[in-house]
Amino acid sequence: MARPSIQDVLKGLQAEGHVPADSEARARTALEVHQRNDVTTPWFVKALAGFGAWVAASFLLSFFGCVGLWKEEVMLALLGLIIGGGATLLRRATRGAFMEQLALALCLAGVAMVETGAAMVTESEVTPAVLQLVLGAALLVLFPDAILRFLMALGMAAAAEFLLWKALGELGMQLGLLGCAVLVHWLLLEQARLRRGRWGELVGPCAFALACGLMGALLTLNFAGAMLGELRMHGVPVPDALLTLGLTALTLYTASRVMKELGLEASGVAGVAVFVALAVLALMTLHTPAIITAVGMMVLGFHRRSTVLLGLAAAFLLAAGGWYYYDLGLTLLAKALALTGSGLVFLGLRAFLLRRFPDAPAEVR
Repeated sequence: MARPSIQDVLKGLQAEGHVPADSEARARTALEVHQRNDVTTPWFVKALAGFGAWVAASFLLSFFGCVGLWKEEVMLALLGLIIGGGATLLRRATRGAFMEQLALALCLAGVAMVETGAAMVTESEVTPAVLQLVLGAALLVLFPDAILRFLMALGMAAAAEFLLWKALGELGMQLGLLGCAVLVHWLLLEQARLRRGRWGELVGPCAFALACGLMGALLTLNFAGAMLGELRMHGVPVPDALLTLGLTALTLYTASRVMKELGLEASGVAGVAVFVALAVLALMTLHTPAIITAVGMMVLGFHRRSTVLLGLAAAFLLAAGGWYYYDLGLTLLAKALALTGSGLVFLGLRAFLLRRFPDAPAEVR
């Protein structure tokens, strides 16, 4: 079957009332600009231009270091604000690989200078986290670059997690992880609607940043046993099972939303089978919340046809499964039997669903 042309797609969207009548002319203009600015330049030229921009930014910053600016905390913070603001204006006013990468490097350096200078002046570890929240929110709106928005959203999530840990101890840490997971699921479930809004360009970078931050934090807490012990000394200890149950409830809600959008009955045979499988998986991995988190990310990746999210979730699931296998307090034979049995259960569930629903068309929305 031949792939439809852009004109056919636009006509279909116009007939359904999703785009205005003049969308074809604007689409052709946007394609011409993209062809002229992005496609005609070879990738290696862009790579060299970007590398040159980062080298130029490093030379500029090294000059400030050579004149002793790093010893003047207030001047360092003020200069960071000036550099970050100038980089934002530069990025909004210019195009091209060199200027884009130069603005990105200078903006990141400006943020680091502001936070470092403020931390040195106040001698507080809370100040950089608060500044990260403020500056990150401002740059998410003002700096039109997906890479910087990804990094700022990731930094804001880490800062919020740190502040919650300082205020509430381990309870705050787990509440922050659960809140991050809720935000990721909401952004991806409502992606189509949010992209049509005013802040539609922020949805993708923020969702992927929060997803990477959540999975990275859970893996860090799993593998870094010594650090985990130090974290749990602060505040009231909270068992991992509570976080796992919260993430399981979120995954079950996401599965029900996905089934509803696909036109399947959540209370039917398929829904019951999926919910029972997720519940059994959660009970088997109560002390490893990373497992159910990875499953939820894979559900979102399949639903949104996102190969990047699917790849991240698959790699995360392999790492979390390896840790779960290592952490089991069983003999090697018992571990092998447990993994074999669980694999057979899920293979049987897959065979049952394929036999019960051999042709379940999925409508892309």
